[in-house]
Amino acid sequence: MDKEQARKKVEEFIAQRGYTYTVEDLIESYLKYYKQGYYVSFTTKECIKYLEQEFEILTNS
Repeated sequence: MDKEQARKKVEEFIAQRGYTYTVEDLIESYLKYYKQGYYVSFTTKECIKYLEQEFEILTNS
């Protein structure tokens, strides 16, 4: 899976759930909070846990 496919999957998941996040919002939360062990909201955590592989792809250069 490439970055474009990963981004599309995240966008589809957000739309499916009716969330108002952007992919960039979730990437920021993933890097600054989730990966550092800080609190993230239930819905943010749901997105991250369900799509963790996609976030790894999106955050690796």
